[in-house]
Amino acid sequence: MKSTCMFPRPLKTAALNLLLAVVLSTGTAHAQALASDDQFKPYLQVKTVAGDEHMVRAFFSPSCPYSKLYFQFFKNLSATLPETKTFAFTPLVNKGDGIAYAVSFLAVQRYYPAYLPNYVEASLVGVQDKGISTLSWAGIDRIGRAARLPVPVSRLTYRHEKELTIDLKNLIQLQKQLEITNTPAVAVAGTYIVTPEFTQGDVAMFSQLVNGLISMAR
Repeated sequence: MKSTCMFPRPLKTAALNLLLAVVLSTGTAHAQALASDDQFKPYLQVKTVAGDEHMVRAFFSPSCPYSKLYFQFFKNLSATLPETKTFAFTPLVNKGDGIAYAVSFLAVQRYYPAYLPNYVEASLVGVQDKGISTLSWAGIDRIGRAARLPVPVSRLTYRHEKELTIDLKNLIQLQKQLEITNTPAVAVAGTYIVTPEFTQGDVAMFSQLVNGLISMAR
């Protein structure tokens, strides 16, 4: 799979109106009834992924400009979720960024979770502003140092190769089940997927849509 970064495209006015109706609806049943119209629903819906019912995932790619653009939005979202929901940055596994990068992310997530937001931000800045490649461990270690990780990421992944291989397989399976093909994308409750594409790149409307889906999924 090649690296795929979302580019906002125009959405039909009818779809935008429906989007607002879903977001502003106070009744879950009403929102679900609106969403039953596959032609205009303002998000994708997949079969609920077991174990992700209470998750809000922000899928990103370090090479995607729109992932970088929405990084602060995702940080703010993580700080304002209801107690029943858990936020997680999640990389889109693809050949463009390299398997090593996905494994490095999983290593930080598993063993140094407090550093994860720093690692995501350092990845976005490192790749897009400093020309660092995530296809080599030298580049990945540079990102780790920028994120102030206490150990080299390459060493960390080497020490825990067995566990991280399992984590990688699970991540790829999750990505497949959620049908994530581009970034950025937000997956709510393992069921609803939305990208800024649905709101023509309008950050405020995207925020309303994401929060509306979180409320709908409670």
